[in-house]
Amino acid sequence: MVPRTEAKTHSSVIIFPSGLEDSKKIAEEYDLALNSRETLLRLPVSPGVSVSIRTTVNEFSGPPIEPVISDGETPVLSKIRGTCVHLSSVDLVSEYERLVSGGLEEAPSRKFRLVTKFPFSYRAIPSFIRNRAFRAPDAVTELSEDKLFPVECLRVIFLASIVVATGRAIPRIAFWRKGKSHALAITHDVETKLGLEDGAGRCADVESKLAVRSTWNIPSERYPLSSQLLISLASAGEVGGHDTKHDGRLIFESFENKVERVGKCKSRLESLCKKEVRGFRSPLLQHGRELLEALGKAGYTYDSSAPSWEPLSPTSLRPHGVGTVFPFFVSGVLEIPVSLPQDHQLIRVSGLATSEAVEELFRVSRWIRGVGGACVLLVHPDYEFGQPENMEEYYRLLEKFKSDPECEILTLGELAEWWTNRANSWIEMRNGNVSIQYGDKDRPADLELDLVTGYGRDGFKVSRLDSPEIAPLREHTFKEE
Repeated sequence: MVPRTEAKTHSSVIIFPSGLEDSKKIAEEYDLALNSRETLLRLPVSPGVSVSIRTTVNEFSGPPIEPVISDGETPVLSKIRGTCVHLSSVDLVSEYERLVSGGLEEAPSRKFRLVTKFPFSYRAIPSFIRNRAFRAPDAVTELSEDKLFPVECLRVIFLASIVVATGRAIPRIAFWRKGKSHALAITHDVETKLGLEDGAGRCADVESKLAVRSTWNIPSERYPLSSQLLISLASAGEVGGHDTKHDGRLIFESFENKVERVGKCKSRLESLCKKEVRGFRSPLLQHGRELLEALGKAGYTYDSSAPSWEPLSPTSLRPHGVGTVFPFFVSGVLEIPVSLPQDHQLIRVSGLATSEAVEELFRVSRWIRGVGGACVLLVHPDYEFGQPENMEEYYRLLEKFKSDPECEILTLGELAEWWTNRANSWIEMRNGNVSIQYGDKDRPADLELDLVTGYGRDGFKVSRLDSPEIAPLREHTFKEE
């Protein structure tokens, strides 16, 4: 809280209320009216690109206040006249906690709990029965911006508020290396011996023709594993853990058993493929904070099990996700969300043909590209994309990304290294000069600086720091305040 008596003595201040009670106190202090309601906010990022979130807004109104950022008639950031105090209508902290922390914890449904108590694996149930029971034909039509990446709308509100309130250009570390606007990580989850031996070979052949590398997530004890095949896959990309068994029971284990189970998976795969296994993806995309802590204790550095959003989770039997298309850290482990809808959801849950699934992946990837996120593609070699008749569609899917000069194609491990290096680096301003300081001194100096110079109806105005048109800004922009 900045008291009304001190409002005129402060430089630029932004107040983000935490909850309705905070908003009521602020309204009382500044003699404002307050209206709390739920709405869909949509804000521009750049020309033709927007983000949205369905949230509760606490709208301040009255003669002393004027909106400076709004979505139509809904104020997002307002300024107290005659001062430099700004009030946000959105509770960023609570919303981030709800979306990300809440999205990490998925409550299994009663039906799923019952199935996992059978004395045999759920995979013993014929696939045609499982597929028929697990259908939601209209689910794919519900895949929208406000479900896929509402956290990115919070990011926009935060950065836009700083740019508008201060009236200064703001430097930031670019998401990806110079010339790249977004990234793609190709991943494969293997469930059966047939998928590993046949489907893997076909998918790998397509990737070889396009000269791209991928990540293969493999369970360690479900079937006899060929050391030569794993070495081949590791040399063409990387191998990640996919639990010991694809039985869906991992999240029900105690913490100690989780650590032991994922640790056994890691050590066995490493002994077979002769390379370090740093990443994990759980069967059925099961996830949770405790599992991430267990992975960290077992020696994994990253995980990719939480979906940004999926229409029908096999575990909870409802729509579910963490609401972001960017990696984030939990208990020292980097979580890389599965941001593109997986083939299982598009084809077997929503009932799309393979060609229709490819078009849907293109549609969603355009959104992710627009916000500069990470497209994480999950294709099962056991499923439709791994069949001979669909190889042309799989080629069409990958060729679209490969032909985009602004798309950086990485394995999950490479993406994890990049994002960890970025997270451990910081911006330093000294004597009017701006530079990136690297936490890892052994890493190449390949991070780039952006300069956010404004925000308006077309979104952010952004330039690279070495761009000629921003040279006149430097003298008055970078002050250590």
